[in-house]
Amino acid sequence: MSMTVIFYEDGKYRNFYPLTYLRPVYTLRAGILPLFNKVDRYFKYDHLAFLTRYQLAAFTAEQYREYPVNIIKKNDREVLFINGRIRDYGDLPKLVREAKLSTIFKNRGETVAVLFKQESIKKIPAVATVEEYLRALKEDGDNIPDLETTAILYGYLWELVNDIEKEITADFEFLKPFSTASPGNARIHPGAHIVNDNHVFLSPDVEVLPGAVINASHGPVYIGANVRLESHAAINGPCFVGANTLVLAGKISACSIGHTCRVGGEVEESIFQAYVNKYHAGFIGHSYVGAWVNFGAMTTNSDLKNNYSNIRVTFNGQAVDTGTIKVGSFIGDHTKFGIGTLLNTGINIGICCNIFGGTLISDKEIPSFRWGNSQGYETYQFDKAVETARRTAGRRNYHISDREIEILKHLFDGSLNDKGILNL
Repeated sequence: MSMTVIFYEDGKYRNFYPLTYLRPVYTLRAGILPLFNKVDRYFKYDHLAFLTRYQLAAFTAEQYREYPVNIIKKNDREVLFINGRIRDYGDLPKLVREAKLSTIFKNRGETVAVLFKQESIKKIPAVATVEEYLRALKEDGDNIPDLETTAILYGYLWELVNDIEKEITADFEFLKPFSTASPGNARIHPGAHIVNDNHVFLSPDVEVLPGAVINASHGPVYIGANVRLESHAAINGPCFVGANTLVLAGKISACSIGHTCRVGGEVEESIFQAYVNKYHAGFIGHSYVGAWVNFGAMTTNSDLKNNYSNIRVTFNGQAVDTGTIKVGSFIGDHTKFGIGTLLNTGINIGICCNIFGGTLISDKEIPSFRWGNSQGYETYQFDKAVETARRTAGRRNYHISDREIEILKHLFDGSLNDKGILNL
């Protein structure tokens, strides 16, 4: 049966700050694929579209040109709205297949998905806005039942980090039948070492230099196109390294590294979105790092308290118990760290910050556009922050778009809002 799938954001996207300031929650990832891409293994659909906050719509459409944003094309008999925070699909695919009526699928009171059958949307035009679907939901509300599902949602950013190993392994198995490259497409020096090579996938133009190690003994390793592993680089699975990334001397274990990064030193159980520069020695663990972040030499974070107690993370001044003893840093896009910076356990740092001084950053939360360290912060002036962002991107032959600058200006002015979210 033909179907349109729509990913949407609800109000809890804020629990994923600072990563969701510039992107919808469903474009985050825990493994190899972003959250929305996982739908391919559970549903057959003809169309896929995004719903996001209005202020992010143009920038999201610019980055994901193949998907309509905030426009729903109804050329199908069914339309399925899926909460972008989805963590595990559980029995949702089975329930959707068996549904005879439009249905709201919930787990412990949270809406996971909403299925619109043809009868409920027959009056909606072929190209519609979400408001028209909401009206249909309201008008037909008494006839749309709630049904409990075992599908679950992510609640906070650290849960994505906790799932890295599981999700990389699952994504690797899903992608394996579609992967056509082989080690023959890569340039592997005889002095390099690959352990358990049947669980290693090397994309075209990967180069592995002498003394580099890829160890898939404890989980698969997926290396994207045009990646270079330099001498004394060790990749320990489960691990994903995105295209055009340079891996220098050091140890990368159980990480999801996005495209066009430069990674050295020690990185453990962390997610780098893209364009992250950690060229030098230093440790980053159990962290989620936004795009265009630069770590100065010896920048290191703590991801474990000395008393082994649960770590609390602060969002908008409110501390939340993570329920785990291993939590590192959550770092927003375009933030930079000077040499020797030490980051407190469970720290939350906003967008476009410049942290320096070679000292311990003892704060639990640093708002966006801050310049300095725990001894004192100033406001990082908007024009100067943007100038740095543009200069950084230019070094990678990338142009920061005007649409991204508009979002940054809203954030700086305090005018960023959540119009466009769906609380179904």
